[in-house]
Amino acid sequence: MSSTKFGIEVNLLTGRYVATYHNSRQQSEWPPHPARLFSALVAIHFDVDKPDRMERIALEWLESREPPAVAASNCVTRRVVSHFVPINDVAIVSRSLQERKTKAVFDLTDQLNAELVSSEGEMTRKGAQIHRKLDKQRDVEIYVNRAGNTNPLSAIQMLPDHRGKQERFFPSITPDEPRVIYVWKDFPPKGLGETLDRLLMRVTRLGHSSSLVSCRIVTNPPAANYVPASDGESLRVVRRGQLSELERQHARHGGTKPRSLPYVNSGYRKTDAVGPLDVPPLESNTVGDWLVFEFAHSSRALPAYRAVELATAMRGAIFHYAADPIPEALSGHGPQGAPSAAPHVAFLPLPYVGFEHSDGRLLAIALSVPKASDSVSRRALYRAIGTWEKAVSPNSLKLTLGSQGIVELSRLHGPAALISLRPGIWHRPSPCWVSATPIALPRHPGRLGGRTAAARAKAWQRAEAAVRTACAHVGLPEPVGVRVSLDAFIVGARPVRRYPAFSQNGRDGRPVARQLVHAALTFERPVAGPLMLGAGRFLGLGLMRPQKDGIDE
Repeated sequence: MSSTKFGIEVNLLTGRYVATYHNSRQQSEWPPHPARLFSALVAIHFDVDKPDRMERIALEWLESREPPAVAASNCVTRRVVSHFVPINDVAIVSRSLQERKTKAVFDLTDQLNAELVSSEGEMTRKGAQIHRKLDKQRDVEIYVNRAGNTNPLSAIQMLPDHRGKQERFFPSITPDEPRVIYVWKDFPPKGLGETLDRLLMRVTRLGHSSSLVSCRIVTNPPAANYVPASDGESLRVVRRGQLSELERQHARHGGTKPRSLPYVNSGYRKTDAVGPLDVPPLESNTVGDWLVFEFAHSSRALPAYRAVELATAMRGAIFHYAADPIPEALSGHGPQGAPSAAPHVAFLPLPYVGFEHSDGRLLAIALSVPKASDSVSRRALYRAIGTWEKAVSPNSLKLTLGSQGIVELSRLHGPAALISLRPGIWHRPSPCWVSATPIALPRHPGRLGGRTAAARAKAWQRAEAAVRTACAHVGLPEPVGVRVSLDAFIVGARPVRRYPAFSQNGRDGRPVARQLVHAALTFERPVAGPLMLGAGRFLGLGLMRPQKDGIDE
């Protein structure tokens, strides 16, 4: 492999990460510390009858590298609450003793690591003394009740029906993008990269057992936003000899006695680097804040091709509860009733697209408030929503779609359970974007199914040019690559033929039919979302979704 960098990508399969900070049971760890990833690899390496020799060589190579940079998105931290769970080790080691031992192990481990850092890895006399104290604190066998000496009451408490419960904390975070990438400066020697990748394929969790993951090596990692530095936030990293130290500690604690993860602290400074290129992302004038209204389970059968109908109903409901006069940045119309030339609030039904089993159903509707919106327009929108929620129950808002039934929805508070409703899915900077709903072209290209090949070719060329124009309308530079089609480029999105005809009033007040197309775009630089293109971008059409890679031919 010719790449000079390599990365390990950890995908959080549940969309969240559960792990306590190493010295606080009520604090979440984010991003996952590199030492935690290394320990997960070591655990998988030894989780066989006969560990593979090449895997050990690969792990020893990895531990000898400089601390990796880390690419991780922002996250939302769930409020930590206590849980009372059955105690597994009743009457084996007393709780107070275990707490004292655990605190002592943590303190001595920190002292030992600090001494090793100051001595550049050499075991000094002081370090050896700390090491002996650490071994003594880890040995709790002498406190374990021997067979025949167990107190009868203690023995009864070990039975399932008599086990008590102990307070536990499971701090959880939900990242905007459910993946983390660790980036090293050099690629493994020939053969070790493949060995590491096979090892990574067997890793199933990181942190708590509920944090299910899939891992792989990536050869073109994105720019990291956590980089090693002499100051900044401390993350736990590994040093040369980490694998051997983990083996020695396991021999002592056997997986049951109090134990701690050996590590070295390394400072990390957070930067603003985003996306696959180390440059700030481009932004369209559609970028802004989202208010998401999630559909009730019974209302998630609405297909994506009814997006305009749903967006129009939502727009009507907001305007019904808004006080007159409705500001231009909310209504989308100027004082004389003409369409506004400035960005305004968009109503965006969110389809289930982009995943292996996506079926295009609408799951929610987002109200996108552009950054350029003034405070008067924002207050008007929020007051309209508040008035609507007060008029009915906030958890059972309803939209009537003519004779086609009623959609029940409620405003989403906190992180979304459904990945498709999380802002990172739609806002993540990327140079590659595809349409989740078709784009209504600002200019009609002519008949895309013309009678002659020449006529058809010219019409498709004009369609591509109209998409480029649509990018200019939202303040973006011309994309370097444009592909248009009547079929979708992303799993779950519906083809153009399933959508009803879309028209808008022209300058003379007469309706003008708009040609719908799907598009796949590639820009020179990452573009930040949300991104909507075309004449119907304020009513659910032209909603774009970022892609990690381009669309294959």
